[in-house]
Amino acid sequence: MEMNRRKLHLIGIDAAPLWLIHKLSRFKGMENFRKLLTAGLISEMESTLPPMTGAAWPSIYTGLPPGEHGVPDFFEMRKDYTPDLAEYDSVSCPPFWKNIADSGFRCLIITPAMETRLPGYRNIDLITGFPLKAKTESSFLRRLMKKHGFYGEPEIEKDMKEGRMDVEEGAAIFTKSVHDRAELAMEAIGSEKYDFTYVCFTETDRIQHFVMNMKEMERLLLPIYMEIDKYIGFVMERAGRRGEGMMIVSDHGAQPIKEKFLVNSWLLEKGYITLKSRQAEDGTEKGRLPYELREMLLKTGLRKTYDRLPHAAKRAVFSSAGRLFSGGGGRYARMHLFDFNMEKTKAFAAISNINVCTIWINDKRFEQGFVDDTEKEKIKRVLKAELQKLRDPEGKKLIVSVYDAQEYYKGTRKFMAPDLFAEAGEGYTIDIFNFSESSRFMKPEAPKRGDHTRQGIFGCYPKGLARGNRLGILDIAGFISKNYRR
Repeated sequence: MEMNRRKLHLIGIDAAPLWLIHKLSRFKGMENFRKLLTAGLISEMESTLPPMTGAAWPSIYTGLPPGEHGVPDFFEMRKDYTPDLAEYDSVSCPPFWKNIADSGFRCLIITPAMETRLPGYRNIDLITGFPLKAKTESSFLRRLMKKHGFYGEPEIEKDMKEGRMDVEEGAAIFTKSVHDRAELAMEAIGSEKYDFTYVCFTETDRIQHFVMNMKEMERLLLPIYMEIDKYIGFVMERAGRRGEGMMIVSDHGAQPIKEKFLVNSWLLEKGYITLKSRQAEDGTEKGRLPYELREMLLKTGLRKTYDRLPHAAKRAVFSSAGRLFSGGGGRYARMHLFDFNMEKTKAFAAISNINVCTIWINDKRFEQGFVDDTEKEKIKRVLKAELQKLRDPEGKKLIVSVYDAQEYYKGTRKFMAPDLFAEAGEGYTIDIFNFSESSRFMKPEAPKRGDHTRQGIFGCYPKGLARGNRLGILDIAGFISKNYRR
């Protein structure tokens, strides 16, 4: 839409790839997406490395790469090998809507992914977003939340993973959530209180993980995208009638997954990882009861408790966990960093568990690190070459790109950076937990039927933006802020 006035409406759709928009736009109820495609207003961008909600949305909000805004993923690595939650600090790295509000413009912000706190900025009515429970300080929004029955994105993935809820029911719950939020947003916008509005939908990503490689994918996803299409139609009609602006953006792409590559299993085979003695002895066929007990504990609410422990307590749990539990159990076994003998492990994959994995060299940054700088550079070169030689079961290239993560993060001091990114090809994701003695590949479980991609982000921009001058993921904050300069 043309941007003739300062009023602008931004719509965020988590994991909305362009190929999927084309696929679904042929159906009834997707007329507004189809109009945007026909008008040539939709384009593609690249996401961050890794292409994660945790890293990408703060880059959209701030115009900063992850090394500067400080969120590499949902988790970050510590020197004692324990992952810690990585949270977006919107006070030290303010989102662009704070600049808009500081200039005297009123902002409506509804469930922005990764903004989980209430900074209390003036001129901003905010409902906090994924991954924590929605909160608001606005009595106006609190009344609308109650009226429309919207209290934040449903937390149902655990029930879906563990089989207590099927994907049909999950998709229906997510569809209602999108509908309720859209109704709330339309009423809030209709109040004429706001100069800038941003509404973010994360349900798309969360259901796509469960359905993307299913034959019922289109049927399950279509109702959710139809609800978003209705909201887009509301904004388009309003913007066209009033000369306001509209933008749509996603944070990363998505794809169906046919198989997972077990990267740490491969690193173990190549001699980069050494397991603690009990794990090495148990292999993958023994210790069934301890293995299942340990996985039950790790997958329950105790995991969330662990994630939020003070670091000293987390470290104590980490150091003892490998002694308490042994690995093994069935053809595939799940092992964790506390299963590795770090005094003999040279490189391992951790944190990122999508189609782009993060690999760490066990150098002097770590408490038990022993790889010196000269050997580290050699390991990086050899690993890069070995990864690029890997082939999938069909003989095609498995790892399409390997990047130097230290260069990407430009020496950041915000977090400990990995050493390499390895990006899998189409139809594959990378698994950091599962091990097998008989295969380096594994069929995806239910929550991994779909996974992220770096390419193919769906974006829609105003007509005033010239062709050939499309925005990148780091340009959005500056472009919007410029519209509100006095």
